[in-house]
Amino acid sequence: MTTLISKPEHQDREVHRVLLGKKQILVTEDEPLLPQLERAGVQVEYQCREGYCSSCMIKLLWGKVSYPVEPLAWVNSGYMLTCCAIVKSDIEIAML
Repeated sequence: MTTLISKPEHQDREVHRVLLGKKQILVTEDEPLLPQLERAGVQVEYQCREGYCSSCMIKLLWGKVSYPVEPLAWVNSGYMLTCCAIVKSDIEIAML
């Protein structure tokens, strides 16, 4: 299994694992998932980065995310918008 760290780990930050296939990426709750995936070298399609278009929607297989501001785009059950979702637990995702 490959482990990628998208941000330096700090003891005062909550760090969660994101599983994507055989990759494991460590992320924090400091910002949405999209920029953290990008820093880890994972390409995600996006358009608006604001929760309006749903271009960045991916499958959330398990785990918890939250939205500081409810996105305007429709989010199907079992999916998430990477541009505005904050990871709140270890999660597993799948690209569409």
